[in-house]
Amino acid sequence: MHHRSPRAAAELVLHQAKLGDLLRVTGTITEPNTPGTPPHLRVHTVDILDVAPLTTVSGTVLERYGNYVLVFDADGDEVPVFTTAGRWVGEATTPESIGHLIRAFENTNQS
Repeated sequence: MHHRSPRAAAELVLHQAKLGDLLRVTGTITEPNTPGTPPHLRVHTVDILDVAPLTTVSGTVLERYGNYVLVFDADGDEVPVFTTAGRWVGEATTPESIGHLIRAFENTNQS
């Protein structure tokens, strides 16, 4: 979906997009008038590039992390990791080790 008008972009983000959806936002960043205040972002377009997978399955939570899907289970610390295309990455022994697992996978599976 491609939304050019500010109203359509706001509608997409507020009512259609779900947590974990991959969006591309284009716009213009301008310097603030007052030093110390954050820059201003004027959004021109919002595109949904990919939708997040199902988020809960009976005590299991699937979470999107870039090109990966993490499977959290309340009964254990292990976290199975897959690519969004369904390729097995591995199982992180703890949630803290997910980043290491993904980096190792990317280092051995470079295209």
